[in-house]
Amino acid sequence: RSVTKETGESLTINCVLRDASYALGSTCWYRKKSGSTNEESISKGGRYVETVNSESKSFSLRINDLTVEDGGTYRCGVCGSPDQSWLHVYAACGDG
Repeated sequence: RSVTKETGESLTINCVLRDASYALGSTCWYRKKSGSTNEESISKGGRYVETVNSESKSFSLRINDLTVEDGGTYRCGVCGSPDQSWLHVYAACGDG
């Protein structure tokens, strides 16, 4: 799904683990910038705040104070697992 936000806003990306045997907390987030094939790992902390819900086996990443650089495609999943889902998220720069 695509999400369009304006700069300065915050964005929350949700993920649900399909395999309940995975330990929560070993989650990784990745971003592929628009028009790029390079994938970069997102370091949690600072503007990136992760929230884990152990009951629903879900976790989310909130990105605060969005910038144009945050635009792109995001992926989340268990670190090292091939079972990771792509989420299409676009941060758009508004007129203000």
